[in-house]
Amino acid sequence: MEQPAQSVRLKLPEQDLPHLTLGADQPKKLQQWVDALPVMNMGETARQLYQFIQELNRLQIDSKQRFQLLEVVRPSILHVSESLQKHYLNQSLVLPDKARRVASLAQALQGHLANGYKLVAVRGIRKLKDKAARRAVTQAIHRAITALGDTLLRCYQLYFPSPRHLWLELHQLYLLAELHGIASTPVEDVAGESSVQSAYARCLLLATAKPNQLRQQELAVLYKAAFHWAALIEIKSASDSDDLFVFDLQADRPPIYRTHASQATDSWRYIDSSRLVQAINAWKQDPDSGSLQVPKGLDESFMGHLQQVWGALTERAFKRMPESGEVELCFGLVGVHYFLSGKVPFETLVERGSLSVMSEEDENNPFLRNIQVSTRQKQHKDDPWAAAYHTEVPAGESIDIGEAGASKRSEVALPESYHCQKVNASPGGYCLSWQGNTPSLMRTGELLALRDHPDSEWMLAVIRWVTQLPNHGARFGVELLSPGGRPVAARALRKQGQDSDYMRAVLLPELAAVGQPATLLLPTVGFNEGVKVELVEGGEVRRLQLLRRVQGASGFSQYPFRDLATPMATRPGGDEEEGDLDSIWSSL
Repeated sequence: MEQPAQSVRLKLPEQDLPHLTLGADQPKKLQQWVDALPVMNMGETARQLYQFIQELNRLQIDSKQRFQLLEVVRPSILHVSESLQKHYLNQSLVLPDKARRVASLAQALQGHLANGYKLVAVRGIRKLKDKAARRAVTQAIHRAITALGDTLLRCYQLYFPSPRHLWLELHQLYLLAELHGIASTPVEDVAGESSVQSAYARCLLLATAKPNQLRQQELAVLYKAAFHWAALIEIKSASDSDDLFVFDLQADRPPIYRTHASQATDSWRYIDSSRLVQAINAWKQDPDSGSLQVPKGLDESFMGHLQQVWGALTERAFKRMPESGEVELCFGLVGVHYFLSGKVPFETLVERGSLSVMSEEDENNPFLRNIQVSTRQKQHKDDPWAAAYHTEVPAGESIDIGEAGASKRSEVALPESYHCQKVNASPGGYCLSWQGNTPSLMRTGELLALRDHPDSEWMLAVIRWVTQLPNHGARFGVELLSPGGRPVAARALRKQGQDSDYMRAVLLPELAAVGQPATLLLPTVGFNEGVKVELVEGGEVRRLQLLRRVQGASGFSQYPFRDLATPMATRPGGDEEEGDLDSIWSSL
């Protein structure tokens, strides 16, 4: 490890400030200043902390005193950084100017915090024989890596590229600890006991989980879980061609697949995630075994994604070819249903049912009739006084909505379609380019429909990855689900209590050529594997049972299904008898 390639290179701020203009340079006085910060005025608190941490990094003091001051101010900086999240998370992909500035402030706060701890580590590294200095240096490296890890998480959540030198700083901090034998020394932190290697491995896990395919909340939960999972990761010298992820400690790059790397040298390392993958597999077989600490929010589908990316080389199945031209697209289950149905709003069907103003043809349409019953049930359930003031409109009587009604109707925002440019294409999907502000539903895991021409059929797809572009635009990759789909209404049938209301659903046809059965796209909430569903399409009612979910996201779930036999009217006993039968299968 003494080769020139293993030298540690860290960029440090210059200490050119003789005294502070705010705060204090004594730990007790600084604590008093921190306690007096106007925490109810987050903007002013953030401004003062931002100015203080910059001045502290330039202040001419010894490493021991610097470390003590950093430890005093760190909890407040972490609190402010977390509080600022509400201003830039769950926004449109291309952030408004204010949200972008707030995100930049959060990045800067933690970047300066990392710089302060880097100063402590580098200045104190020659005093490692002293026990107290050794502990302070270990903690400082751990704190710096953690601050850079928080910065990395924010970049992935906002689909920003990583700041220049961030990965080199992470690699070099780990190398510094590795060369001096303190990488595995336990360190106490807010979330529990950790180590420099674990804090570093946490960043590696986040980077190798294909973060551009995950949503903001999924990334946050994954980062939380990785704090505990990092202990199962081993970092070894890269030499074997079977290595999965490798990285160069002397390069400003994240881990990459071994197949994409050049000849490994002494500065290369390999991520051995086999123990973690085995633990995930054991958890999937028995989630209650307690073998792996899994936070709420990581479901079986997400864990399957992690098992795949950390356990095997997952590269694109199809080669993409450059392609140009414009595509029209719409987002979300609501938007897709609206355009597949020829721009007939689902609410309009419900409203027509509730007013009982239907043509003779509509009266015989079970789609509208069932929605009418379901809507009235919901109305009575939500507002028991509604029936007292409800006036039935005689059949055939016209209703003059007038300007007030038109104004009220115009307030209902109907789904929109958008246009963007193709970058490249493959049999499995597209890479698309977006200029300007993006709709809120443009995010990973979201359902969409797209077509090349106004007369073409809508193709169903899902957004797999998103990335920001320097010119405030974005690129995103979509995977095709089906060459077409049919809008339907679906409700879950309950064994006890009332059946659910009708909800939007999309029926995808069977694709026999690729062995894909017919599937149903449903809202994530309200439907589960094994649930019986009533489907209404084109005036016909069908009953289905959902099979094992093939994929799910925040906005929709995809289920294959099997048709259930005869309608309810031909069977005595109805659901109660069916429920009794269901209860005996396990005992036969």
